[in-house]
Amino acid sequence: MGGRWIKFAYLEASGTRGGIMMMSHCRAWKGEVLEIGDYTLTCKFEAQFQSFSCHLTGVYAPNCYIERRKVWEEIADVRGLMEGPWAICGDFNTIRYVSEKRNCNRRSRGMIEFSDFIEDMNLIDLQLQDGNYTWFKGDNHDTTSRFDRFLLSEEWDDCFSNIKQSPLQRLASDHIPLALQGGSWIKKKNYFKFENWWLGTAGFNDRIKEGWNSFSFKGWPDFVLSCKLKALKHKLKDWSRSEAGNLVIQRKQTLEQLAEMDLILEYRPLTEEESAKKVDLTLELEGLIKNEEVAWRQKSRALWLKEGDRNTKFFHKVANAHKRFNYIDQLMVQGELTEESTRIESAIIDFYQKLYSETTH
Repeated sequence: MGGRWIKFAYLEASGTRGGIMMMSHCRAWKGEVLEIGDYTLTCKFEAQFQSFSCHLTGVYAPNCYIERRKVWEEIADVRGLMEGPWAICGDFNTIRYVSEKRNCNRRSRGMIEFSDFIEDMNLIDLQLQDGNYTWFKGDNHDTTSRFDRFLLSEEWDDCFSNIKQSPLQRLASDHIPLALQGGSWIKKKNYFKFENWWLGTAGFNDRIKEGWNSFSFKGWPDFVLSCKLKALKHKLKDWSRSEAGNLVIQRKQTLEQLAEMDLILEYRPLTEEESAKKVDLTLELEGLIKNEEVAWRQKSRALWLKEGDRNTKFFHKVANAHKRFNYIDQLMVQGELTEESTRIESAIIDFYQKLYSETTH
């Protein structure tokens, strides 16, 4: 099936339950079956020419919400096997919201349990582009629902900035096929942004004052001010790349030191000096976690929540959702719809260059 370069794994159909099949081109991907359940098939795929791997779980859920609980259990059981991006896709045979089914006016227990499962697993439920439903029944589509979808782990958001799921052309099936597109990750220039959490760092204000007083420029006052601000920006950039300005490095080092303390406790009690150090490290870790929350809150622009609410993961999701919302993946250029990022970028630049270069009368 599919030629010599196509490899596939499958879960056979049983009774009214449909089967699941996964296929990959072995010149591009190396596939490995990790788990075959009653309702799910989980595989790992490694790119042959890039250092990228991901996991995919295919789902064919039963119609009864009580039996669907076994599906949620199967998916939760394989969660521990996952390292890196993980996608769950297929026919879940249920919906989350009343808007996902025509003429639906109340949430059933099955819908609530499905929504709770997604939240408990910290999965990303992408919006369906260019459509509302994926399943149709009847010649006039009297019954329509969104049974099919992709659910993604947070690691997908870390790898791709413009993920989207889109419907494809429906042929003989009563289900619409879906495509998950990760887009291209293009590293752009990082512009300077002042991080609010810097203000809570010990000695930061003194560092600003010392740097500001060390700069010396000659000229008009507004010119001197501009030069000093630029110099201060570069100084802050350099500091932010150092250990003192990097929250990830600081937290990693603090956790490693706390782990060393725990290892010592397995063999003997801590000395008075070691106990005091452990208390200091614990307080330091709490401060770093607080700073992370402030940083992600600033990026997410979710200003209605208070700092300290322990919502770092939420802020992370909102920040990445802003990226997906702001991303332009299609543009009409000279009467032709294009998805090429270079053409889109060039067209936007040309438009604004012409706009601001026109002489107004």
